[in-house]
Amino acid sequence: MKNLYYLLLIVLPALFTCCNLFQPNEPKEIVLNIKSTALVESNNTFGYTFFEEILKTEDPEKNIMVSPLSVSQALSMAINGAAGNTFTQMQQVLGFSNFTLLDINDCNQTIVGSLVDHDQKVKMEIANSIWYRNDFTPKTTFISDNKKYYGAEIRSYDPAKPDAAKDNMNNWVEDKTNGKIDKIIDEVTPDNIMFLINAIYFKAKWKSEFKKKDTRQESFTLNNGTVKKVETMIGEVKLGYYNEEKFSIIKLPYGAGKFNLLIYLPEEGFTTTDIASEIEKTDFDKLSTLTLSERDIWLPKFEFSYQNMLNDELIALGMPDALDPALADFSGIADMGLFISKVMHKTYIKTDEEGTEAAAVTSISIDMTSVGPEGIIKVDRSFLFAIVEEDTQSILFIGRVVDPSVTQ
Repeated sequence: MKNLYYLLLIVLPALFTCCNLFQPNEPKEIVLNIKSTALVESNNTFGYTFFEEILKTEDPEKNIMVSPLSVSQALSMAINGAAGNTFTQMQQVLGFSNFTLLDINDCNQTIVGSLVDHDQKVKMEIANSIWYRNDFTPKTTFISDNKKYYGAEIRSYDPAKPDAAKDNMNNWVEDKTNGKIDKIIDEVTPDNIMFLINAIYFKAKWKSEFKKKDTRQESFTLNNGTVKKVETMIGEVKLGYYNEEKFSIIKLPYGAGKFNLLIYLPEEGFTTTDIASEIEKTDFDKLSTLTLSERDIWLPKFEFSYQNMLNDELIALGMPDALDPALADFSGIADMGLFISKVMHKTYIKTDEEGTEAAAVTSISIDMTSVGPEGIIKVDRSFLFAIVEEDTQSILFIGRVVDPSVTQ
């Protein structure tokens, strides 16, 4: 009997410990310092402004999704190589005017690290990479800081094998987005020096799932008034809800409740165009304190992909120099003429009865300017010329060569 007593003393605590291992992991509470909190607010402001700029240029009947976090991450890597007015403009557009470069890097590292580890029931992955020609040597600080603060994978590629380089980058993207985005780089050209790529992958189940058997075709009204039948999930789920003047906000939690889908539903008489500029006023403090309650809801299933080259939008937001070969200053990357030639953005989202799966990729192509010291200057087309005396700046001769083989 005594032996049984001692055996129970050993076994029962072990059983309770094992049982606790199977209890759902509670989400980690994120407590940011003052600077990181301010950077999140700046990132949000950039996100809303950036989204509004996209809406101005896109087809009003087109599904759109962008990832401000992905764009911000890619541009934050690039800003580590920017200097002068190029740095200032990028800093202002991203909302980082009150931050030093060290602040930007340190806060980004803190925020991303917190998001990735926040909820064990939610799969959240953020990856960065830098790819550069193997005959080009970027500055050590640029590479080491991006590696340290953004976890950037550093790869070189052979410019003589552009297709292989393109395939390797796209394979990386496909891997980091779990196959949801399989390509971001269309071509690798001789002018390309470097590519900065960010990838984000998100997958989460609803805190209260919908039942597939209850999904059915229901009417859905487009912005232009057209009504069509769409697959609609119907159920009683836990959600938060409150009204603004022009729209309602519905909060649908994922996982343990730290990640949420917010639905901005226009009130009668308003459209998504009418409310687009209003959502910047979202009261996140109010949302975080909403009491979740069981409510009946109809929510359409949706799945789509979106892509856009963001050059024009970023110029419109106030960073033209970075994309201008004559004005860009990326001397923090290398002592040669470099500029951003292309900012590509792709996204994917699927929302169904189980939850949501989403991915985003942003790539920044950095090119040599045509007069870069390491570039080959080829006078291989018709040209004009002049012979000038330097001190007086007098033009002695001026002419045009259309065909160098012609002697008369």
